Amino acid sequence: MRKFMITGALLGFVIGGSSGVAQGAGGSEVFWRAAVSAGVLGFLMRWWWGVWRRSLHEAQMKKAHAMTEAMSKLPGDADRVVN
Repeated sequence: MRKFMITGALLGFVIGGSSGVAQGAGGSEVFWRAAVSAGVLGFLMRWWWGVWRRSLHEAQMKKAHAMTEAMSKLPGDADRVVN
């Protein structure tokens, strides 16, 4: 999760800095915009990673539950023994 947040922050810094430069802002304003963009995009990427990881975990649990149900419906050794 840390790498994903850092990647988002770096991407936000580049986007914020380049948008400030493209608008012709001063040096301190470009840095301020880049820092705010880095923080916002870093937190958004962290949130998205949590949502994605949670949904991946739920999908794996559903698959495991379906496999368990399928295995329980198979005839076992006890069902084959005739008294």
